[in-house]
Amino acid sequence: MNRFIWAVLLLVTGCGPSSKKTDKPEAEVITAPFRLPYQLDVPTETYVLPKKLKEISGLTYYKDHKLLCVQDEEAVVYEFDTGKGKVTNEFGFGGYGDFEGIEYVNDEVYVLESNGNLFRFKPESKEIGRTKTELPKKTEVEGLGYDPKTKRLLIAVKNGGGPSSDKAVYSFDLLNRAVFKDMSLNDEQLKGAGIDPKDYKPSGIAVHPITGDWYVLTSVGKRLVITSRRAKITYSAVLDSKLFRQPEGICFAPNGDLFIASEGDGKKGYILKFNYKK
Repeated sequence: MNRFIWAVLLLVTGCGPSSKKTDKPEAEVITAPFRLPYQLDVPTETYVLPKKLKEISGLTYYKDHKLLCVQDEEAVVYEFDTGKGKVTNEFGFGGYGDFEGIEYVNDEVYVLESNGNLFRFKPESKEIGRTKTELPKKTEVEGLGYDPKTKRLLIAVKNGGGPSSDKAVYSFDLLNRAVFKDMSLNDEQLKGAGIDPKDYKPSGIAVHPITGDWYVLTSVGKRLVITSRRAKITYSAVLDSKLFRQPEGICFAPNGDLFIASEGDGKKGYILKFNYKK
């Protein structure tokens, strides 16, 4: 009987190390071939912005041939007409702050402040809503998107208040007014995709209207990173620093056309358009 018990114990002990190897899931990195449906070195159009948008920090699709833009310091939303190549309207929503993202959803404009506060209003309306998202302390955000599948705003973290919020994307549920931690990339994933974790500081985020992929823009390191909703990196590429001086904002037209905004970095700000190629 004693011999039988020792045999069982040895068998269990022998299985121990192999079971521990499966405790830590392998990081998902680029595995399948991915064809980027844009030629990022050849923009279809270039829109030079006026002086008041020299420090453009975010943009969103508004209407046919119209984008909404926000800049760092003033609580003003600018309507930019891509057909006319100029600002055609302005909407003020407060005083001053550090505004880093903008999204137009269900006839309302949402503007993101770097501390995570969200401003909400209808264009040309004097009724302004303000929501504190209660993100972890010392979390700096810089990028606002919208996922129509989950009906949530996406808030990209530039600098986290700690390991739990660093390199994360939070989401704000428009129905319940609640914040969730939606996605987080780890250093192992980033390194596997050829990205220095220290340079992964998102400045913009947008959801592709056709594929549903998440496009994350980084001004530091000047890179475009594409992920799935489940935090799998499917594409990563360094952007040409001559073409993208300081990429800060990203959005899509409903047909998939891509727009990327860059600060002037001593010159005028501008928006680049890239046609969607299926």
